[in-house]
Amino acid sequence: MELIAGVLAAVASSVAFSTASIFIKLSLRDIRDPFLVNGVRAVFASLVYAPILAVMGVKNVSLYVFAVIIASTVIGPGIGDVLFIVSVDKLGAGLATVLSYQYILIAQILNIFILQDYRGFIALYLTPLALFGMYLAVSEGGMKANLKGVIFAYAAAFVWGLSTILVSYLVNTCGLPPIQVAGLRVVVLAPILMSIGVRNIRTMTKRALAILATSGVVSYFIGFILFTTSLRVLGVMIPSLATTLTPMLSQLISSKVLSEALTPRRVTGSLLIIISLILVVLLA
Repeated sequence: MELIAGVLAAVASSVAFSTASIFIKLSLRDIRDPFLVNGVRAVFASLVYAPILAVMGVKNVSLYVFAVIIASTVIGPGIGDVLFIVSVDKLGAGLATVLSYQYILIAQILNIFILQDYRGFIALYLTPLALFGMYLAVSEGGMKANLKGVIFAYAAAFVWGLSTILVSYLVNTCGLPPIQVAGLRVVVLAPILMSIGVRNIRTMTKRALAILATSGVVSYFIGFILFTTSLRVLGVMIPSLATTLTPMLSQLISSKVLSEALTPRRVTGSLLIIISLILVVLLA
């Protein structure tokens, strides 16, 4: 039951994360600053976390642990997301996603050598299948090569992988509750992003504000808690593999919300991802 609960949490987090690109695409019709976009999302999520963190308190968080929380936040949703956005600009969304989502393998390998956590080890063998499925799902229409873009994409993959390891360390080795780790990361993230994006605050429209507020709660609150919980229950291996669902689900949602084409190639890729997750559950 614990395995099923952990997998369901990981899958549900991917569903929550998959909505982010849709909400961001809609908001970018009004504002163009990625720091402001993610900063506003983090601010609204922080408002939801605030009463929860106030009740839980932070007495169990030492300065060392808080430093790890800051590090996981700055390099993951901070630096990593910016590197990914730059790689998308240079490579296009398809290739940038294929390369940067290899963070999954990086996280799994770092997990073995740094945390020595072998839970869900079978996922390491099925990750290439899931990544190939993701390639099929997001690479429709060809890809353009650009050395700088490739470097940015792999840099994003590395810092995302390292950030995932740090979060797992916080909830497994340090023993912090997942909701506390997720909340503190967002509370740290919000002022960092807003301090950079505030220069363009006048471009914010009521429509964009409503979209980003919803996205912040869905991704940074619901998504972060579910993914962090799955790391606590399963370790890094299986939850990281499950994140290949995120771009796939984004494609499916786009086909409905943004009227983007859903082709046989994308359907095939989606099926490969689903098959890899089913095999993980059956073999783990």
